[in-house]
Amino acid sequence: MTAFRGIAAAALIAAAARAQQPAPPAPQPAQQPGPAQQQAAPAPSNALTLEQAIQLALDRNYDLRRTQYQSLSSEQDKVIARAAILPKLDFNGSLSNTRNGGGQVVGTFTNPTTGAEVVQVSRTEVFRGYGATLSASQLLFDGGKWWNNLAAADLNLASSEANVEEQRLTTVYTVEQRFYELVRQQRQLQVLGEAAKRSRDQADFTQRLFEGGRATQADVYAARANRDNDEISRLGQETRVELARQDLAITIGADPADPLTIVEPAAMQQDPGVPPPAQGAVQTALARRPSLKAFALTAEAQRKSASAVAGDYWPVLSLSGSYGRQTRTLDDFTKPLDQASTLRGSINLTWNIFNGFATKGTVEKARIGELLAENDLVNGRRGVASDVERAVAQLATARQQVRIAAQSLQNASENLRLARTRQQVGVGTQLEVRDAELKLTQAELARDNALVDGHEAESALRRAMGG
Repeated sequence: MTAFRGIAAAALIAAAARAQQPAPPAPQPAQQPGPAQQQAAPAPSNALTLEQAIQLALDRNYDLRRTQYQSLSSEQDKVIARAAILPKLDFNGSLSNTRNGGGQVVGTFTNPTTGAEVVQVSRTEVFRGYGATLSASQLLFDGGKWWNNLAAADLNLASSEANVEEQRLTTVYTVEQRFYELVRQQRQLQVLGEAAKRSRDQADFTQRLFEGGRATQADVYAARANRDNDEISRLGQETRVELARQDLAITIGADPADPLTIVEPAAMQQDPGVPPPAQGAVQTALARRPSLKAFALTAEAQRKSASAVAGDYWPVLSLSGSYGRQTRTLDDFTKPLDQASTLRGSINLTWNIFNGFATKGTVEKARIGELLAENDLVNGRRGVASDVERAVAQLATARQQVRIAAQSLQNASENLRLARTRQQVGVGTQLEVRDAELKLTQAELARDNALVDGHEAESALRRAMGG
């Protein structure tokens, strides 16, 4: 019992002596500013804003340019369809030399003087010919093919224009998503960089504790391992930032090898907006979404095309006329119009009575195309409704996550401050500090992720509702 009291007294004296020794300076816990207090580093003068990135994409995005070219092609399809009801005028002119070889027996006769039979042989002759023909034709009736084809071309043109608007929406949405994704990766790089700095400070602090006799060699090695692991995470995040930068560059039509920096939107640190009621948002999207207009127009165009193909069951009635002349001399060719000429006019009726069921197969194929277009319309409406409801749900979730993450960030910052204070006075462990540092890093990442997810959900909702 006496020995135990002696040991306890010695331990108390040693603890008091350590308490009187000045403690090495501890790393200061990071003070996390609120959303309104966070200030981004000044961006370069040539850094892109979100609005500038969108404008570049609208000017240079390859997918958008492709749909615009397709719309121009549809305009020419309309011109081609209109050509069927316009008269056709053709001209043909020719200048020819025709050689008839000699030596051909053309007849025989008897010489009256000698009484001998004489064979008459043709001579070699060359004839020059002048010819010109002017012909015109006009379609009168073709079973409804021309007016149905013209209506289908009008509808296809309107559908292609709606597709251009849809691709413009998609382009803006893609730019916003990749812009926000680059913001996310850059913010995560900043968070992991701060975490790596805290680990370096903690490793230095642990080394000083060891030199003062207040930490073990194992604590030093553990702190160094934490420092190296955090640095590895930071370096890996740099690669993810570069990949996100290249994705954005491709979307806006820039060379991925060129330098590209961005400016975070001013509202990046604000909470996401309040989502609208899902049912009303869906109804708005069904009325405004360009892709649904394109599907509906395409379905109607397919119906017109099927009606046009069915016109092959009917006869074709047309008018045709021609004026021409064929002469052997240029003088004859220049005679008045009523001389050395041919004038022809006709009413033509053609009717394909049977062609091996090819017409029937073509009509059925057109009907199937009509069913496919209607199926695409139904599926498109279902997809738009799903996109809207998903975006509304994601936006509502992100708003809640932002609020929770902000509170978690404050708690994690205070927890790290207390853990370091406890370590400094000798009653806390390095494990507690490390755990507090990890929780702070996780809280920072969670808050940045929630903010970016919220703005991406807002972008997705705008696109799903038609802008």
